[in-house]
Amino acid sequence: MVTSYTLARVEPTKDNIVYEKITSLPEVKEVITTYGEYDMIIKVEVDSLDDLDNFVFSKLRIIKGIESTTTLISAKTKLHDEG
Repeated sequence: MVTSYTLARVEPTKDNIVYEKITSLPEVKEVITTYGEYDMIIKVEVDSLDDLDNFVFSKLRIIKGIESTTTLISAKTKLHDEG
């Protein structure tokens, strides 16, 4: 399993349309809208790096309204206990 986080820049006024399209993709596990240099953080889970490549170039970057993306591949994750 490959987990990645894609930072996306979105054209002004296209945020809601892009958000709806991204959240409908099965590889997407979470989408966070943000203020600042990037407009969205997209958590993606796929089976392989080839699947990630296909997702980014054939599904994500073709969405109208996305200006650019930067993808970070997760190397290590630690979950914190709540409480």
